[in-house]
Amino acid sequence: MESAIVKAGKFELVIFDLDGTLADTSQLIFDSFNFIMRKYKSLELTPKEIMHYFGPPEEIAIKNILGSDDFDNVWRDYLDFYENHLSQTHLFSGIVELTTELRRAGTRLAIFTGKGSNTTELTLKYHGLMEIFDIIVTGSVVTNHKPNPEGVELALSRLGIESSRAVVVGDSLSDYKAASSAGTHFVAALYDGLAKNRFDNIDCVKVSSVEELSAVLLDGSVQNDIR
Repeated sequence: MESAIVKAGKFELVIFDLDGTLADTSQLIFDSFNFIMRKYKSLELTPKEIMHYFGPPEEIAIKNILGSDDFDNVWRDYLDFYENHLSQTHLFSGIVELTTELRRAGTRLAIFTGKGSNTTELTLKYHGLMEIFDIIVTGSVVTNHKPNPEGVELALSRLGIESSRAVVVGDSLSDYKAASSAGTHFVAALYDGLAKNRFDNIDCVKVSSVEELSAVLLDGSVQNDIR
């Protein structure tokens, strides 16, 4: 891939992950899972155990843990708890300004998240971001979940943008693998504490704050190859 393309206006599309990239939602996800675990199975899972089920959207993860019996009630309880505790979440500082500046520069914006459509919509509406993205691809609408590139390729196809003109921003190795398989550029967002050591052996651009991410996407301050 071409080197040092990170200059203002060079990217036609930025595809963001949601959890851990746009918003700090991890604790609410863990709490929501454990709320239904306690209610329906009388147990609690550690964050590591819950993250083991990440990849597919929450509704599939919950079925994998609890089975499909009484799922409608389980899912309703999960969504009610999640929605009622969204005040525990926050956008990472600078995200609103960054997305606004990208749109002002003419850059198209997308989301590809493993979250289901319900919780994605709840999260984005709560934080006032629902209308800023050109396309939102959730784990509920793809057949093959991360690290499969289906969601990235869907965004590219729907918006008519070549992979070489797009960049994926995410905090997990599944984001990196999806971007690599789709042929887009990639930036690792390391400002969520859960992501700190995930990319130690990965050769890619890494940012430790939204300010640094803004420098990459808007100013071209980072001159590393983006892979």
